[in-house]
Amino acid sequence: MYKQLHNTYSEDFKCTGLRLEHTTDAMSMIHSIEKINNSTLLPGISLGYKIYDSCSSALKAVHATMMLIPEILSANNCTNISNSENIPAIKAIVGEMYSEISIAMSRILNIHSIPQISPASSAVTLSDKFKFPSFLRTIPSDVYQKQAIVKLISSFGWNWIGIIISDDDYGWSAVEHLNVFLKREGICVAFTKVMPTYIDHPDLSSSKTSILNLLINNSAHVVIVVVKSQIVINLFKECIKLNISKTWIASDIWATSNDVAEIENIERVGTILGVDFKRGHIPGFEEYLKNLKVPENGAVNEFIKEYKELRFGCTEDYIKYLECINSSSNYCAQPSSLDLKSPLACKFKDFSTADDDYLLQITQWRTEYSTSLAINAIAQALKNILCKNGTCKNDVNLSPRKLLNELKMGKYSFNGDTFFFNPSGDVHTDYDIIYWEMTKSSTVFQTIGVYHINSSSVNIQKDKITWYTFDNQVPFSNCSKTCLPGSYKKHSDITCCYKCIECPGGYYTPKADMNECLKCPVYQWSNNESSYCTNRTTEYFEWNNPYAVTLMTFAALAILLVLLVVILLIKYRDTPAVKAAGGNYTYLLAASVLLSLVSTMFFIGHPTDIICQIRQPLYGISFTICVSCILIKSLRIVLAFESGKRGHKVLTYHPIIIISILTFFQICVCVLWLIFKCPFVDKIYPMPHLQLLQCNEGSYVAFGVMLGYIGFLAFICFILAYKGRKLPEKYNEARCITFSMLIYMFVWIAFIPIYMYASGIYVSAVQVFAILASIYGVISCHLLPVSYIVLFKRKSNSRERYLNSIREFWNKKPKFSHSKMFHFCPSQSLVRKRHRSY
Repeated sequence: MYKQLHNTYSEDFKCTGLRLEHTTDAMSMIHSIEKINNSTLLPGISLGYKIYDSCSSALKAVHATMMLIPEILSANNCTNISNSENIPAIKAIVGEMYSEISIAMSRILNIHSIPQISPASSAVTLSDKFKFPSFLRTIPSDVYQKQAIVKLISSFGWNWIGIIISDDDYGWSAVEHLNVFLKREGICVAFTKVMPTYIDHPDLSSSKTSILNLLINNSAHVVIVVVKSQIVINLFKECIKLNISKTWIASDIWATSNDVAEIENIERVGTILGVDFKRGHIPGFEEYLKNLKVPENGAVNEFIKEYKELRFGCTEDYIKYLECINSSSNYCAQPSSLDLKSPLACKFKDFSTADDDYLLQITQWRTEYSTSLAINAIAQALKNILCKNGTCKNDVNLSPRKLLNELKMGKYSFNGDTFFFNPSGDVHTDYDIIYWEMTKSSTVFQTIGVYHINSSSVNIQKDKITWYTFDNQVPFSNCSKTCLPGSYKKHSDITCCYKCIECPGGYYTPKADMNECLKCPVYQWSNNESSYCTNRTTEYFEWNNPYAVTLMTFAALAILLVLLVVILLIKYRDTPAVKAAGGNYTYLLAASVLLSLVSTMFFIGHPTDIICQIRQPLYGISFTICVSCILIKSLRIVLAFESGKRGHKVLTYHPIIIISILTFFQICVCVLWLIFKCPFVDKIYPMPHLQLLQCNEGSYVAFGVMLGYIGFLAFICFILAYKGRKLPEKYNEARCITFSMLIYMFVWIAFIPIYMYASGIYVSAVQVFAILASIYGVISCHLLPVSYIVLFKRKSNSRERYLNSIREFWNKKPKFSHSKMFHFCPSQSLVRKRHRSY
């Protein structure tokens, strides 16, 4: 109950500085005992008590505990202690608050199996029943408090924190478990510093200086502090002087310490959050605190007397202060007792009769509540042992061991709640999350959340927190700054520390603090340091492309020319020029040219699988028909004149069959192509932001065979045209056929390397250009000459002119006999047969 112990190394211990928050703990014990004695819980039995103050010193606590030993040895006036069990009058001990003191006491009490129930000692080691078999507590083990602290830190996203502990078993156990839980939550410890347990320790100054320097220079803004309140006060006063502001996480030792809260300018140390035992209500305790009476019947309670004297008594320094105030002096020195003084001080003759609600105001209802639980557990355990059928046996020889066993086994109730000691001797209750609402005039401990032990979860009302930072926002306490969307974390040797690396093009991170960049879908792209992907720009050989417009203009012109020529040929279909040009097969040639021109339109615009599968076969088959018609024309003239020149009969043949056979082979190539490896739309990504759509031919072997077959037919035409170069002028189209086939072969031989090395949307333009060049060669060399004769050489377009041309051809052949010549020339049926063959 007192703050400080003097004469530590003397047998004469002296405690100074009454701590009222611990005084209320003692009051709750007295209140509970008196309430039980005034009830029917233990009829015929009254509970007594002795209160020893440890002054927060393990040495003083051990000394007080040892005072029980003579009583144990002399219990029941036994003189022969060697042959009988010594039964002490002390049946149980409630205390201590600090774990290291409880540990020291328990080592002595364990020897005699005297139950020790602590309302506040939470060290994990005390749960070890092998080491501390007679120790119990009405709170959870400290391991759950450390879990609550870590969950509290994790809920705010902090991962870079410092730890300050006391140099004792409690402190080292705390840091051990903190490290385990922090690592599990991915939180790293920036530093761990140790401070002495006592305020008068010679190393306190040096350790404090080291910690202050670390707090100034370290980037960790959140610090867990597991030391006694006296040490916290000493540290915080220096922090205020040096203007050190942090977010402090308080353990239960000082989470609701009024002494710390009363530090001048406490708000300058920063935000304080804490974890403390859950509050509980004690019926009738409020009225008890407001009406404290000095014990009667010979009972002694020095601290009640001392409290009332401090609160209501007249000390010399306080009387001088009042006189100074009344004299209107400019400066009056405040006495050290002023903070505790009531406005009613010096107004009572007997201050022991004075009362107010000051103790009620500072009561936290935490350790007071757990103290009441301890008293009620002892009383109910005694009832279970001593009472039957409403009567109790006043057995002073009750063994503490028997009481201990009953305490461990029983279930107890208090204020409507049931509790029990688990196999580790602990009572499981939840923890309150405490927020210090600080102003210059006062500090209020607000409960803003709760940690649930069973679910290991924390619920916090974050909107109730006012952060004592320069911007009143949640402080940043991470080893590295948040990696914004568009970057990812590259960790260093310390898992919480990392560098933010920009995502390269084609990758992105939509959220902050991602460990790797995500790859954009194939149809999307992103710039460097991007948080999202955008659709690629789709390109293909569009209709509005200048090259496409130019090519389609030439295609349209060619279609118009072919249609005009066809109309002209139909109108003059009976003239010798039209018949000599091929007759009906000229229309087939024109139709195939039109189909070839139509195929060029499938090379422009948005490609689809169907379009890709149509365009090449349509061109290949249609142009095969075109070249086949030209080949038939060359073959027909050469065969007719060569056979007639040798005096043989004219060979009869069927051009439609030949054309069909030649075209059928090309159809087979295209069908097999479409069946086994048909063309399809290919998406090419030549640039990060670009998606190029073009047709993939599927099988370039089939594509080559198709073009190669047309080239083969063109080469045959070229050979036949060469052989027919000396035929009659009116029938001699060798130069036109030769020229058109040379154009075709030149264009497509040049097309192959250009096509192989071309890329992008203009691959289609290359082939369209080659098709148009070939078609214009056909139109120029086969259709336009006939049209020219029909329109501008009408005199030459007569049957007599064509017969004369034939006669002149034969007259130039001296090696043939006249009779043979005569045999051929008058034979007009030969000419008619040729005409009918078309």
